[in-house]
Amino acid sequence: MGYNLSADQLLLHTIQTEEAFEGLLTTGALVPDPSRVDPLHADAYGWLYRQMAARLPTKGDGAVWFWAQIRRQDLVEICKQSPGEVLLTCRMPRERVLLSQFGDWHSALNRSPLLIELPGERDEEYCARLERAFQEVETRIRAAGMARDAGYQHWPEDLRRELECSWEFFLDPGNYGRYDNWQATVHCLYEDDVVEAVRLQG
Repeated sequence: MGYNLSADQLLLHTIQTEEAFEGLLTTGALVPDPSRVDPLHADAYGWLYRQMAARLPTKGDGAVWFWAQIRRQDLVEICKQSPGEVLLTCRMPRERVLLSQFGDWHSALNRSPLLIELPGERDEEYCARLERAFQEVETRIRAAGMARDAGYQHWPEDLRRELECSWEFFLDPGNYGRYDNWQATVHCLYEDDVVEAVRLQG
């Protein structure tokens, strides 16, 4: 679909409610509301917002989400699940966009270490290494006198720092193959960024 993650201008897709789309047309901008984030994943979103603040020239309190690279059939299926909403196709300067690999973003959502398969590593070896890493996290949390579902901000600082450093890997497209699904976040979507809007039918 013409995706090029290293281009100066990125092709992006986002599905928004009719209300959000009308607001974009009325005000010329769609500004995200960070209070709508699922509290279960507030830690991951908080980390992502800090990455956006550090890496992007723009400012803001939340994120508008896009697909930056996705298989056509996957996008079609997502659209089928969103009747009554609006699919926006956008072009946006790369410098305003933070990319993240869709699958590995779930490491942050789950507050788990991101481990990359080693060259020549067999599946069972990788799974065993991953299990050891998970167990180490649990052990360090318990040693600090708390349960895993305790507030992430109360976890040992060195553990949080290690986890967050591992997550930075999925922000670099150079670490992945060319066919992975990629998502993108920006601080604000402007009406001028939109090249096409399609209302999705039920």
